[in-house]
Amino acid sequence: MSSGAKVQLAWIKEVTPGVTPAGNWNVLTRISNGLMPTFNSEENNEIGFTRMSQGTAQTTVDVGGDIETKWRYGALDEFMASCFGKAWAANVLTMGDDRITFSIASYATDIGVSAIARGVQVATMNFDFPGDNEITVTTTMAARAWDDKGDNTSFIVNAQSEVSQRRFSFKDVSGLKINGVQVGEDNACVDSFSLQFDNAVQTQRCIGNGNPYPGNIIATTFTPSGSITISWSKMAYELWKAQKTNDAIRLEFTIGNADGGYNFLIPEMEVTGDWPDGGSTDIIQVELNYTARRVAPTVTRLPAPVVVAAVDVTPATVSLAVGATRDLEVVVTPAGASQQVTWTSSAPAIASVSETGLVKALTVGSATITATSAADGTKTDTCAVTVTV
Repeated sequence: MSSGAKVQLAWIKEVTPGVTPAGNWNVLTRISNGLMPTFNSEENNEIGFTRMSQGTAQTTVDVGGDIETKWRYGALDEFMASCFGKAWAANVLTMGDDRITFSIASYATDIGVSAIARGVQVATMNFDFPGDNEITVTTTMAARAWDDKGDNTSFIVNAQSEVSQRRFSFKDVSGLKINGVQVGEDNACVDSFSLQFDNAVQTQRCIGNGNPYPGNIIATTFTPSGSITISWSKMAYELWKAQKTNDAIRLEFTIGNADGGYNFLIPEMEVTGDWPDGGSTDIIQVELNYTARRVAPTVTRLPAPVVVAAVDVTPATVSLAVGATRDLEVVVTPAGASQQVTWTSSAPAIASVSETGLVKALTVGSATITATSAADGTKTDTCAVTVTV
């Protein structure tokens, strides 16, 4: 007997489509895994000596299915790149024609059965944004090959630690704008929405490759689409009315938490929807279905800023004669944290300090020069200045 809690799932990015590379595997935390082979067959219509059915003949094998996950920052970035057909460039993702594939493997640790799909690429990704829960993503995969075994060994090698980032929820959505106008309680209220990216993949069969699996998975048209449920209002009416003239609608929103986030922009889409109605105690809502056209969408990744650990000013003490100057140096750690600081003097009439940390001795006495991190005002360091004749 096997328990679902004991089935490991992991992936590794391929260099050559269909070939599993050496290297570390990435754990895939998921709600469900529907990636599997489908063995197609055709009824044998031969007539035997008796009237017994002659059974079926195996024809082709398709490998694919849905993997449902909760969404965390960074967890699905490579799958998004496969869906868009383009690698991330400077934290920006847009549509391309590259084939980005993976090997995805599972291992039931309690019964020693393992399986692997190779040449896996993303056919569709569907993001569901409910009004009161966590964001879920359903990724539909299509693959070129499948293998399985029951010898108590796994295809997964050196699995990396599971993703520890926080899960995105409806509370993490912000900056939801339609046609550049922020949607809020005053003009409309969005109850829920969805967003799907569909590659309309086709299976290419190749005679002569010696197996019943697909020779290639071919992406065709790339279509972002979805639906948005919004309270019936003047703004919602104007959006509904756009279908009468086929006017373009622009959608953008941001989702993010302390780990990082993403900004989605669909520059041009068309909408359809029915005229809404409701009972006497209902809040009337309209569901608008939208489909992007002509202009490719973009996703911008928003990494969380590096948390400042400390500010270090050098030298810690300095002695200057009246009229002399001295540059102070500052380093903010760790590497990658913002190096911007503000400089202040406890006695500017004795020793002043510029925006760049240049100290000038003005009159005899002492002063404390402080550098404060612009990103975190609790992180500071000082230099004690003594001004002499």
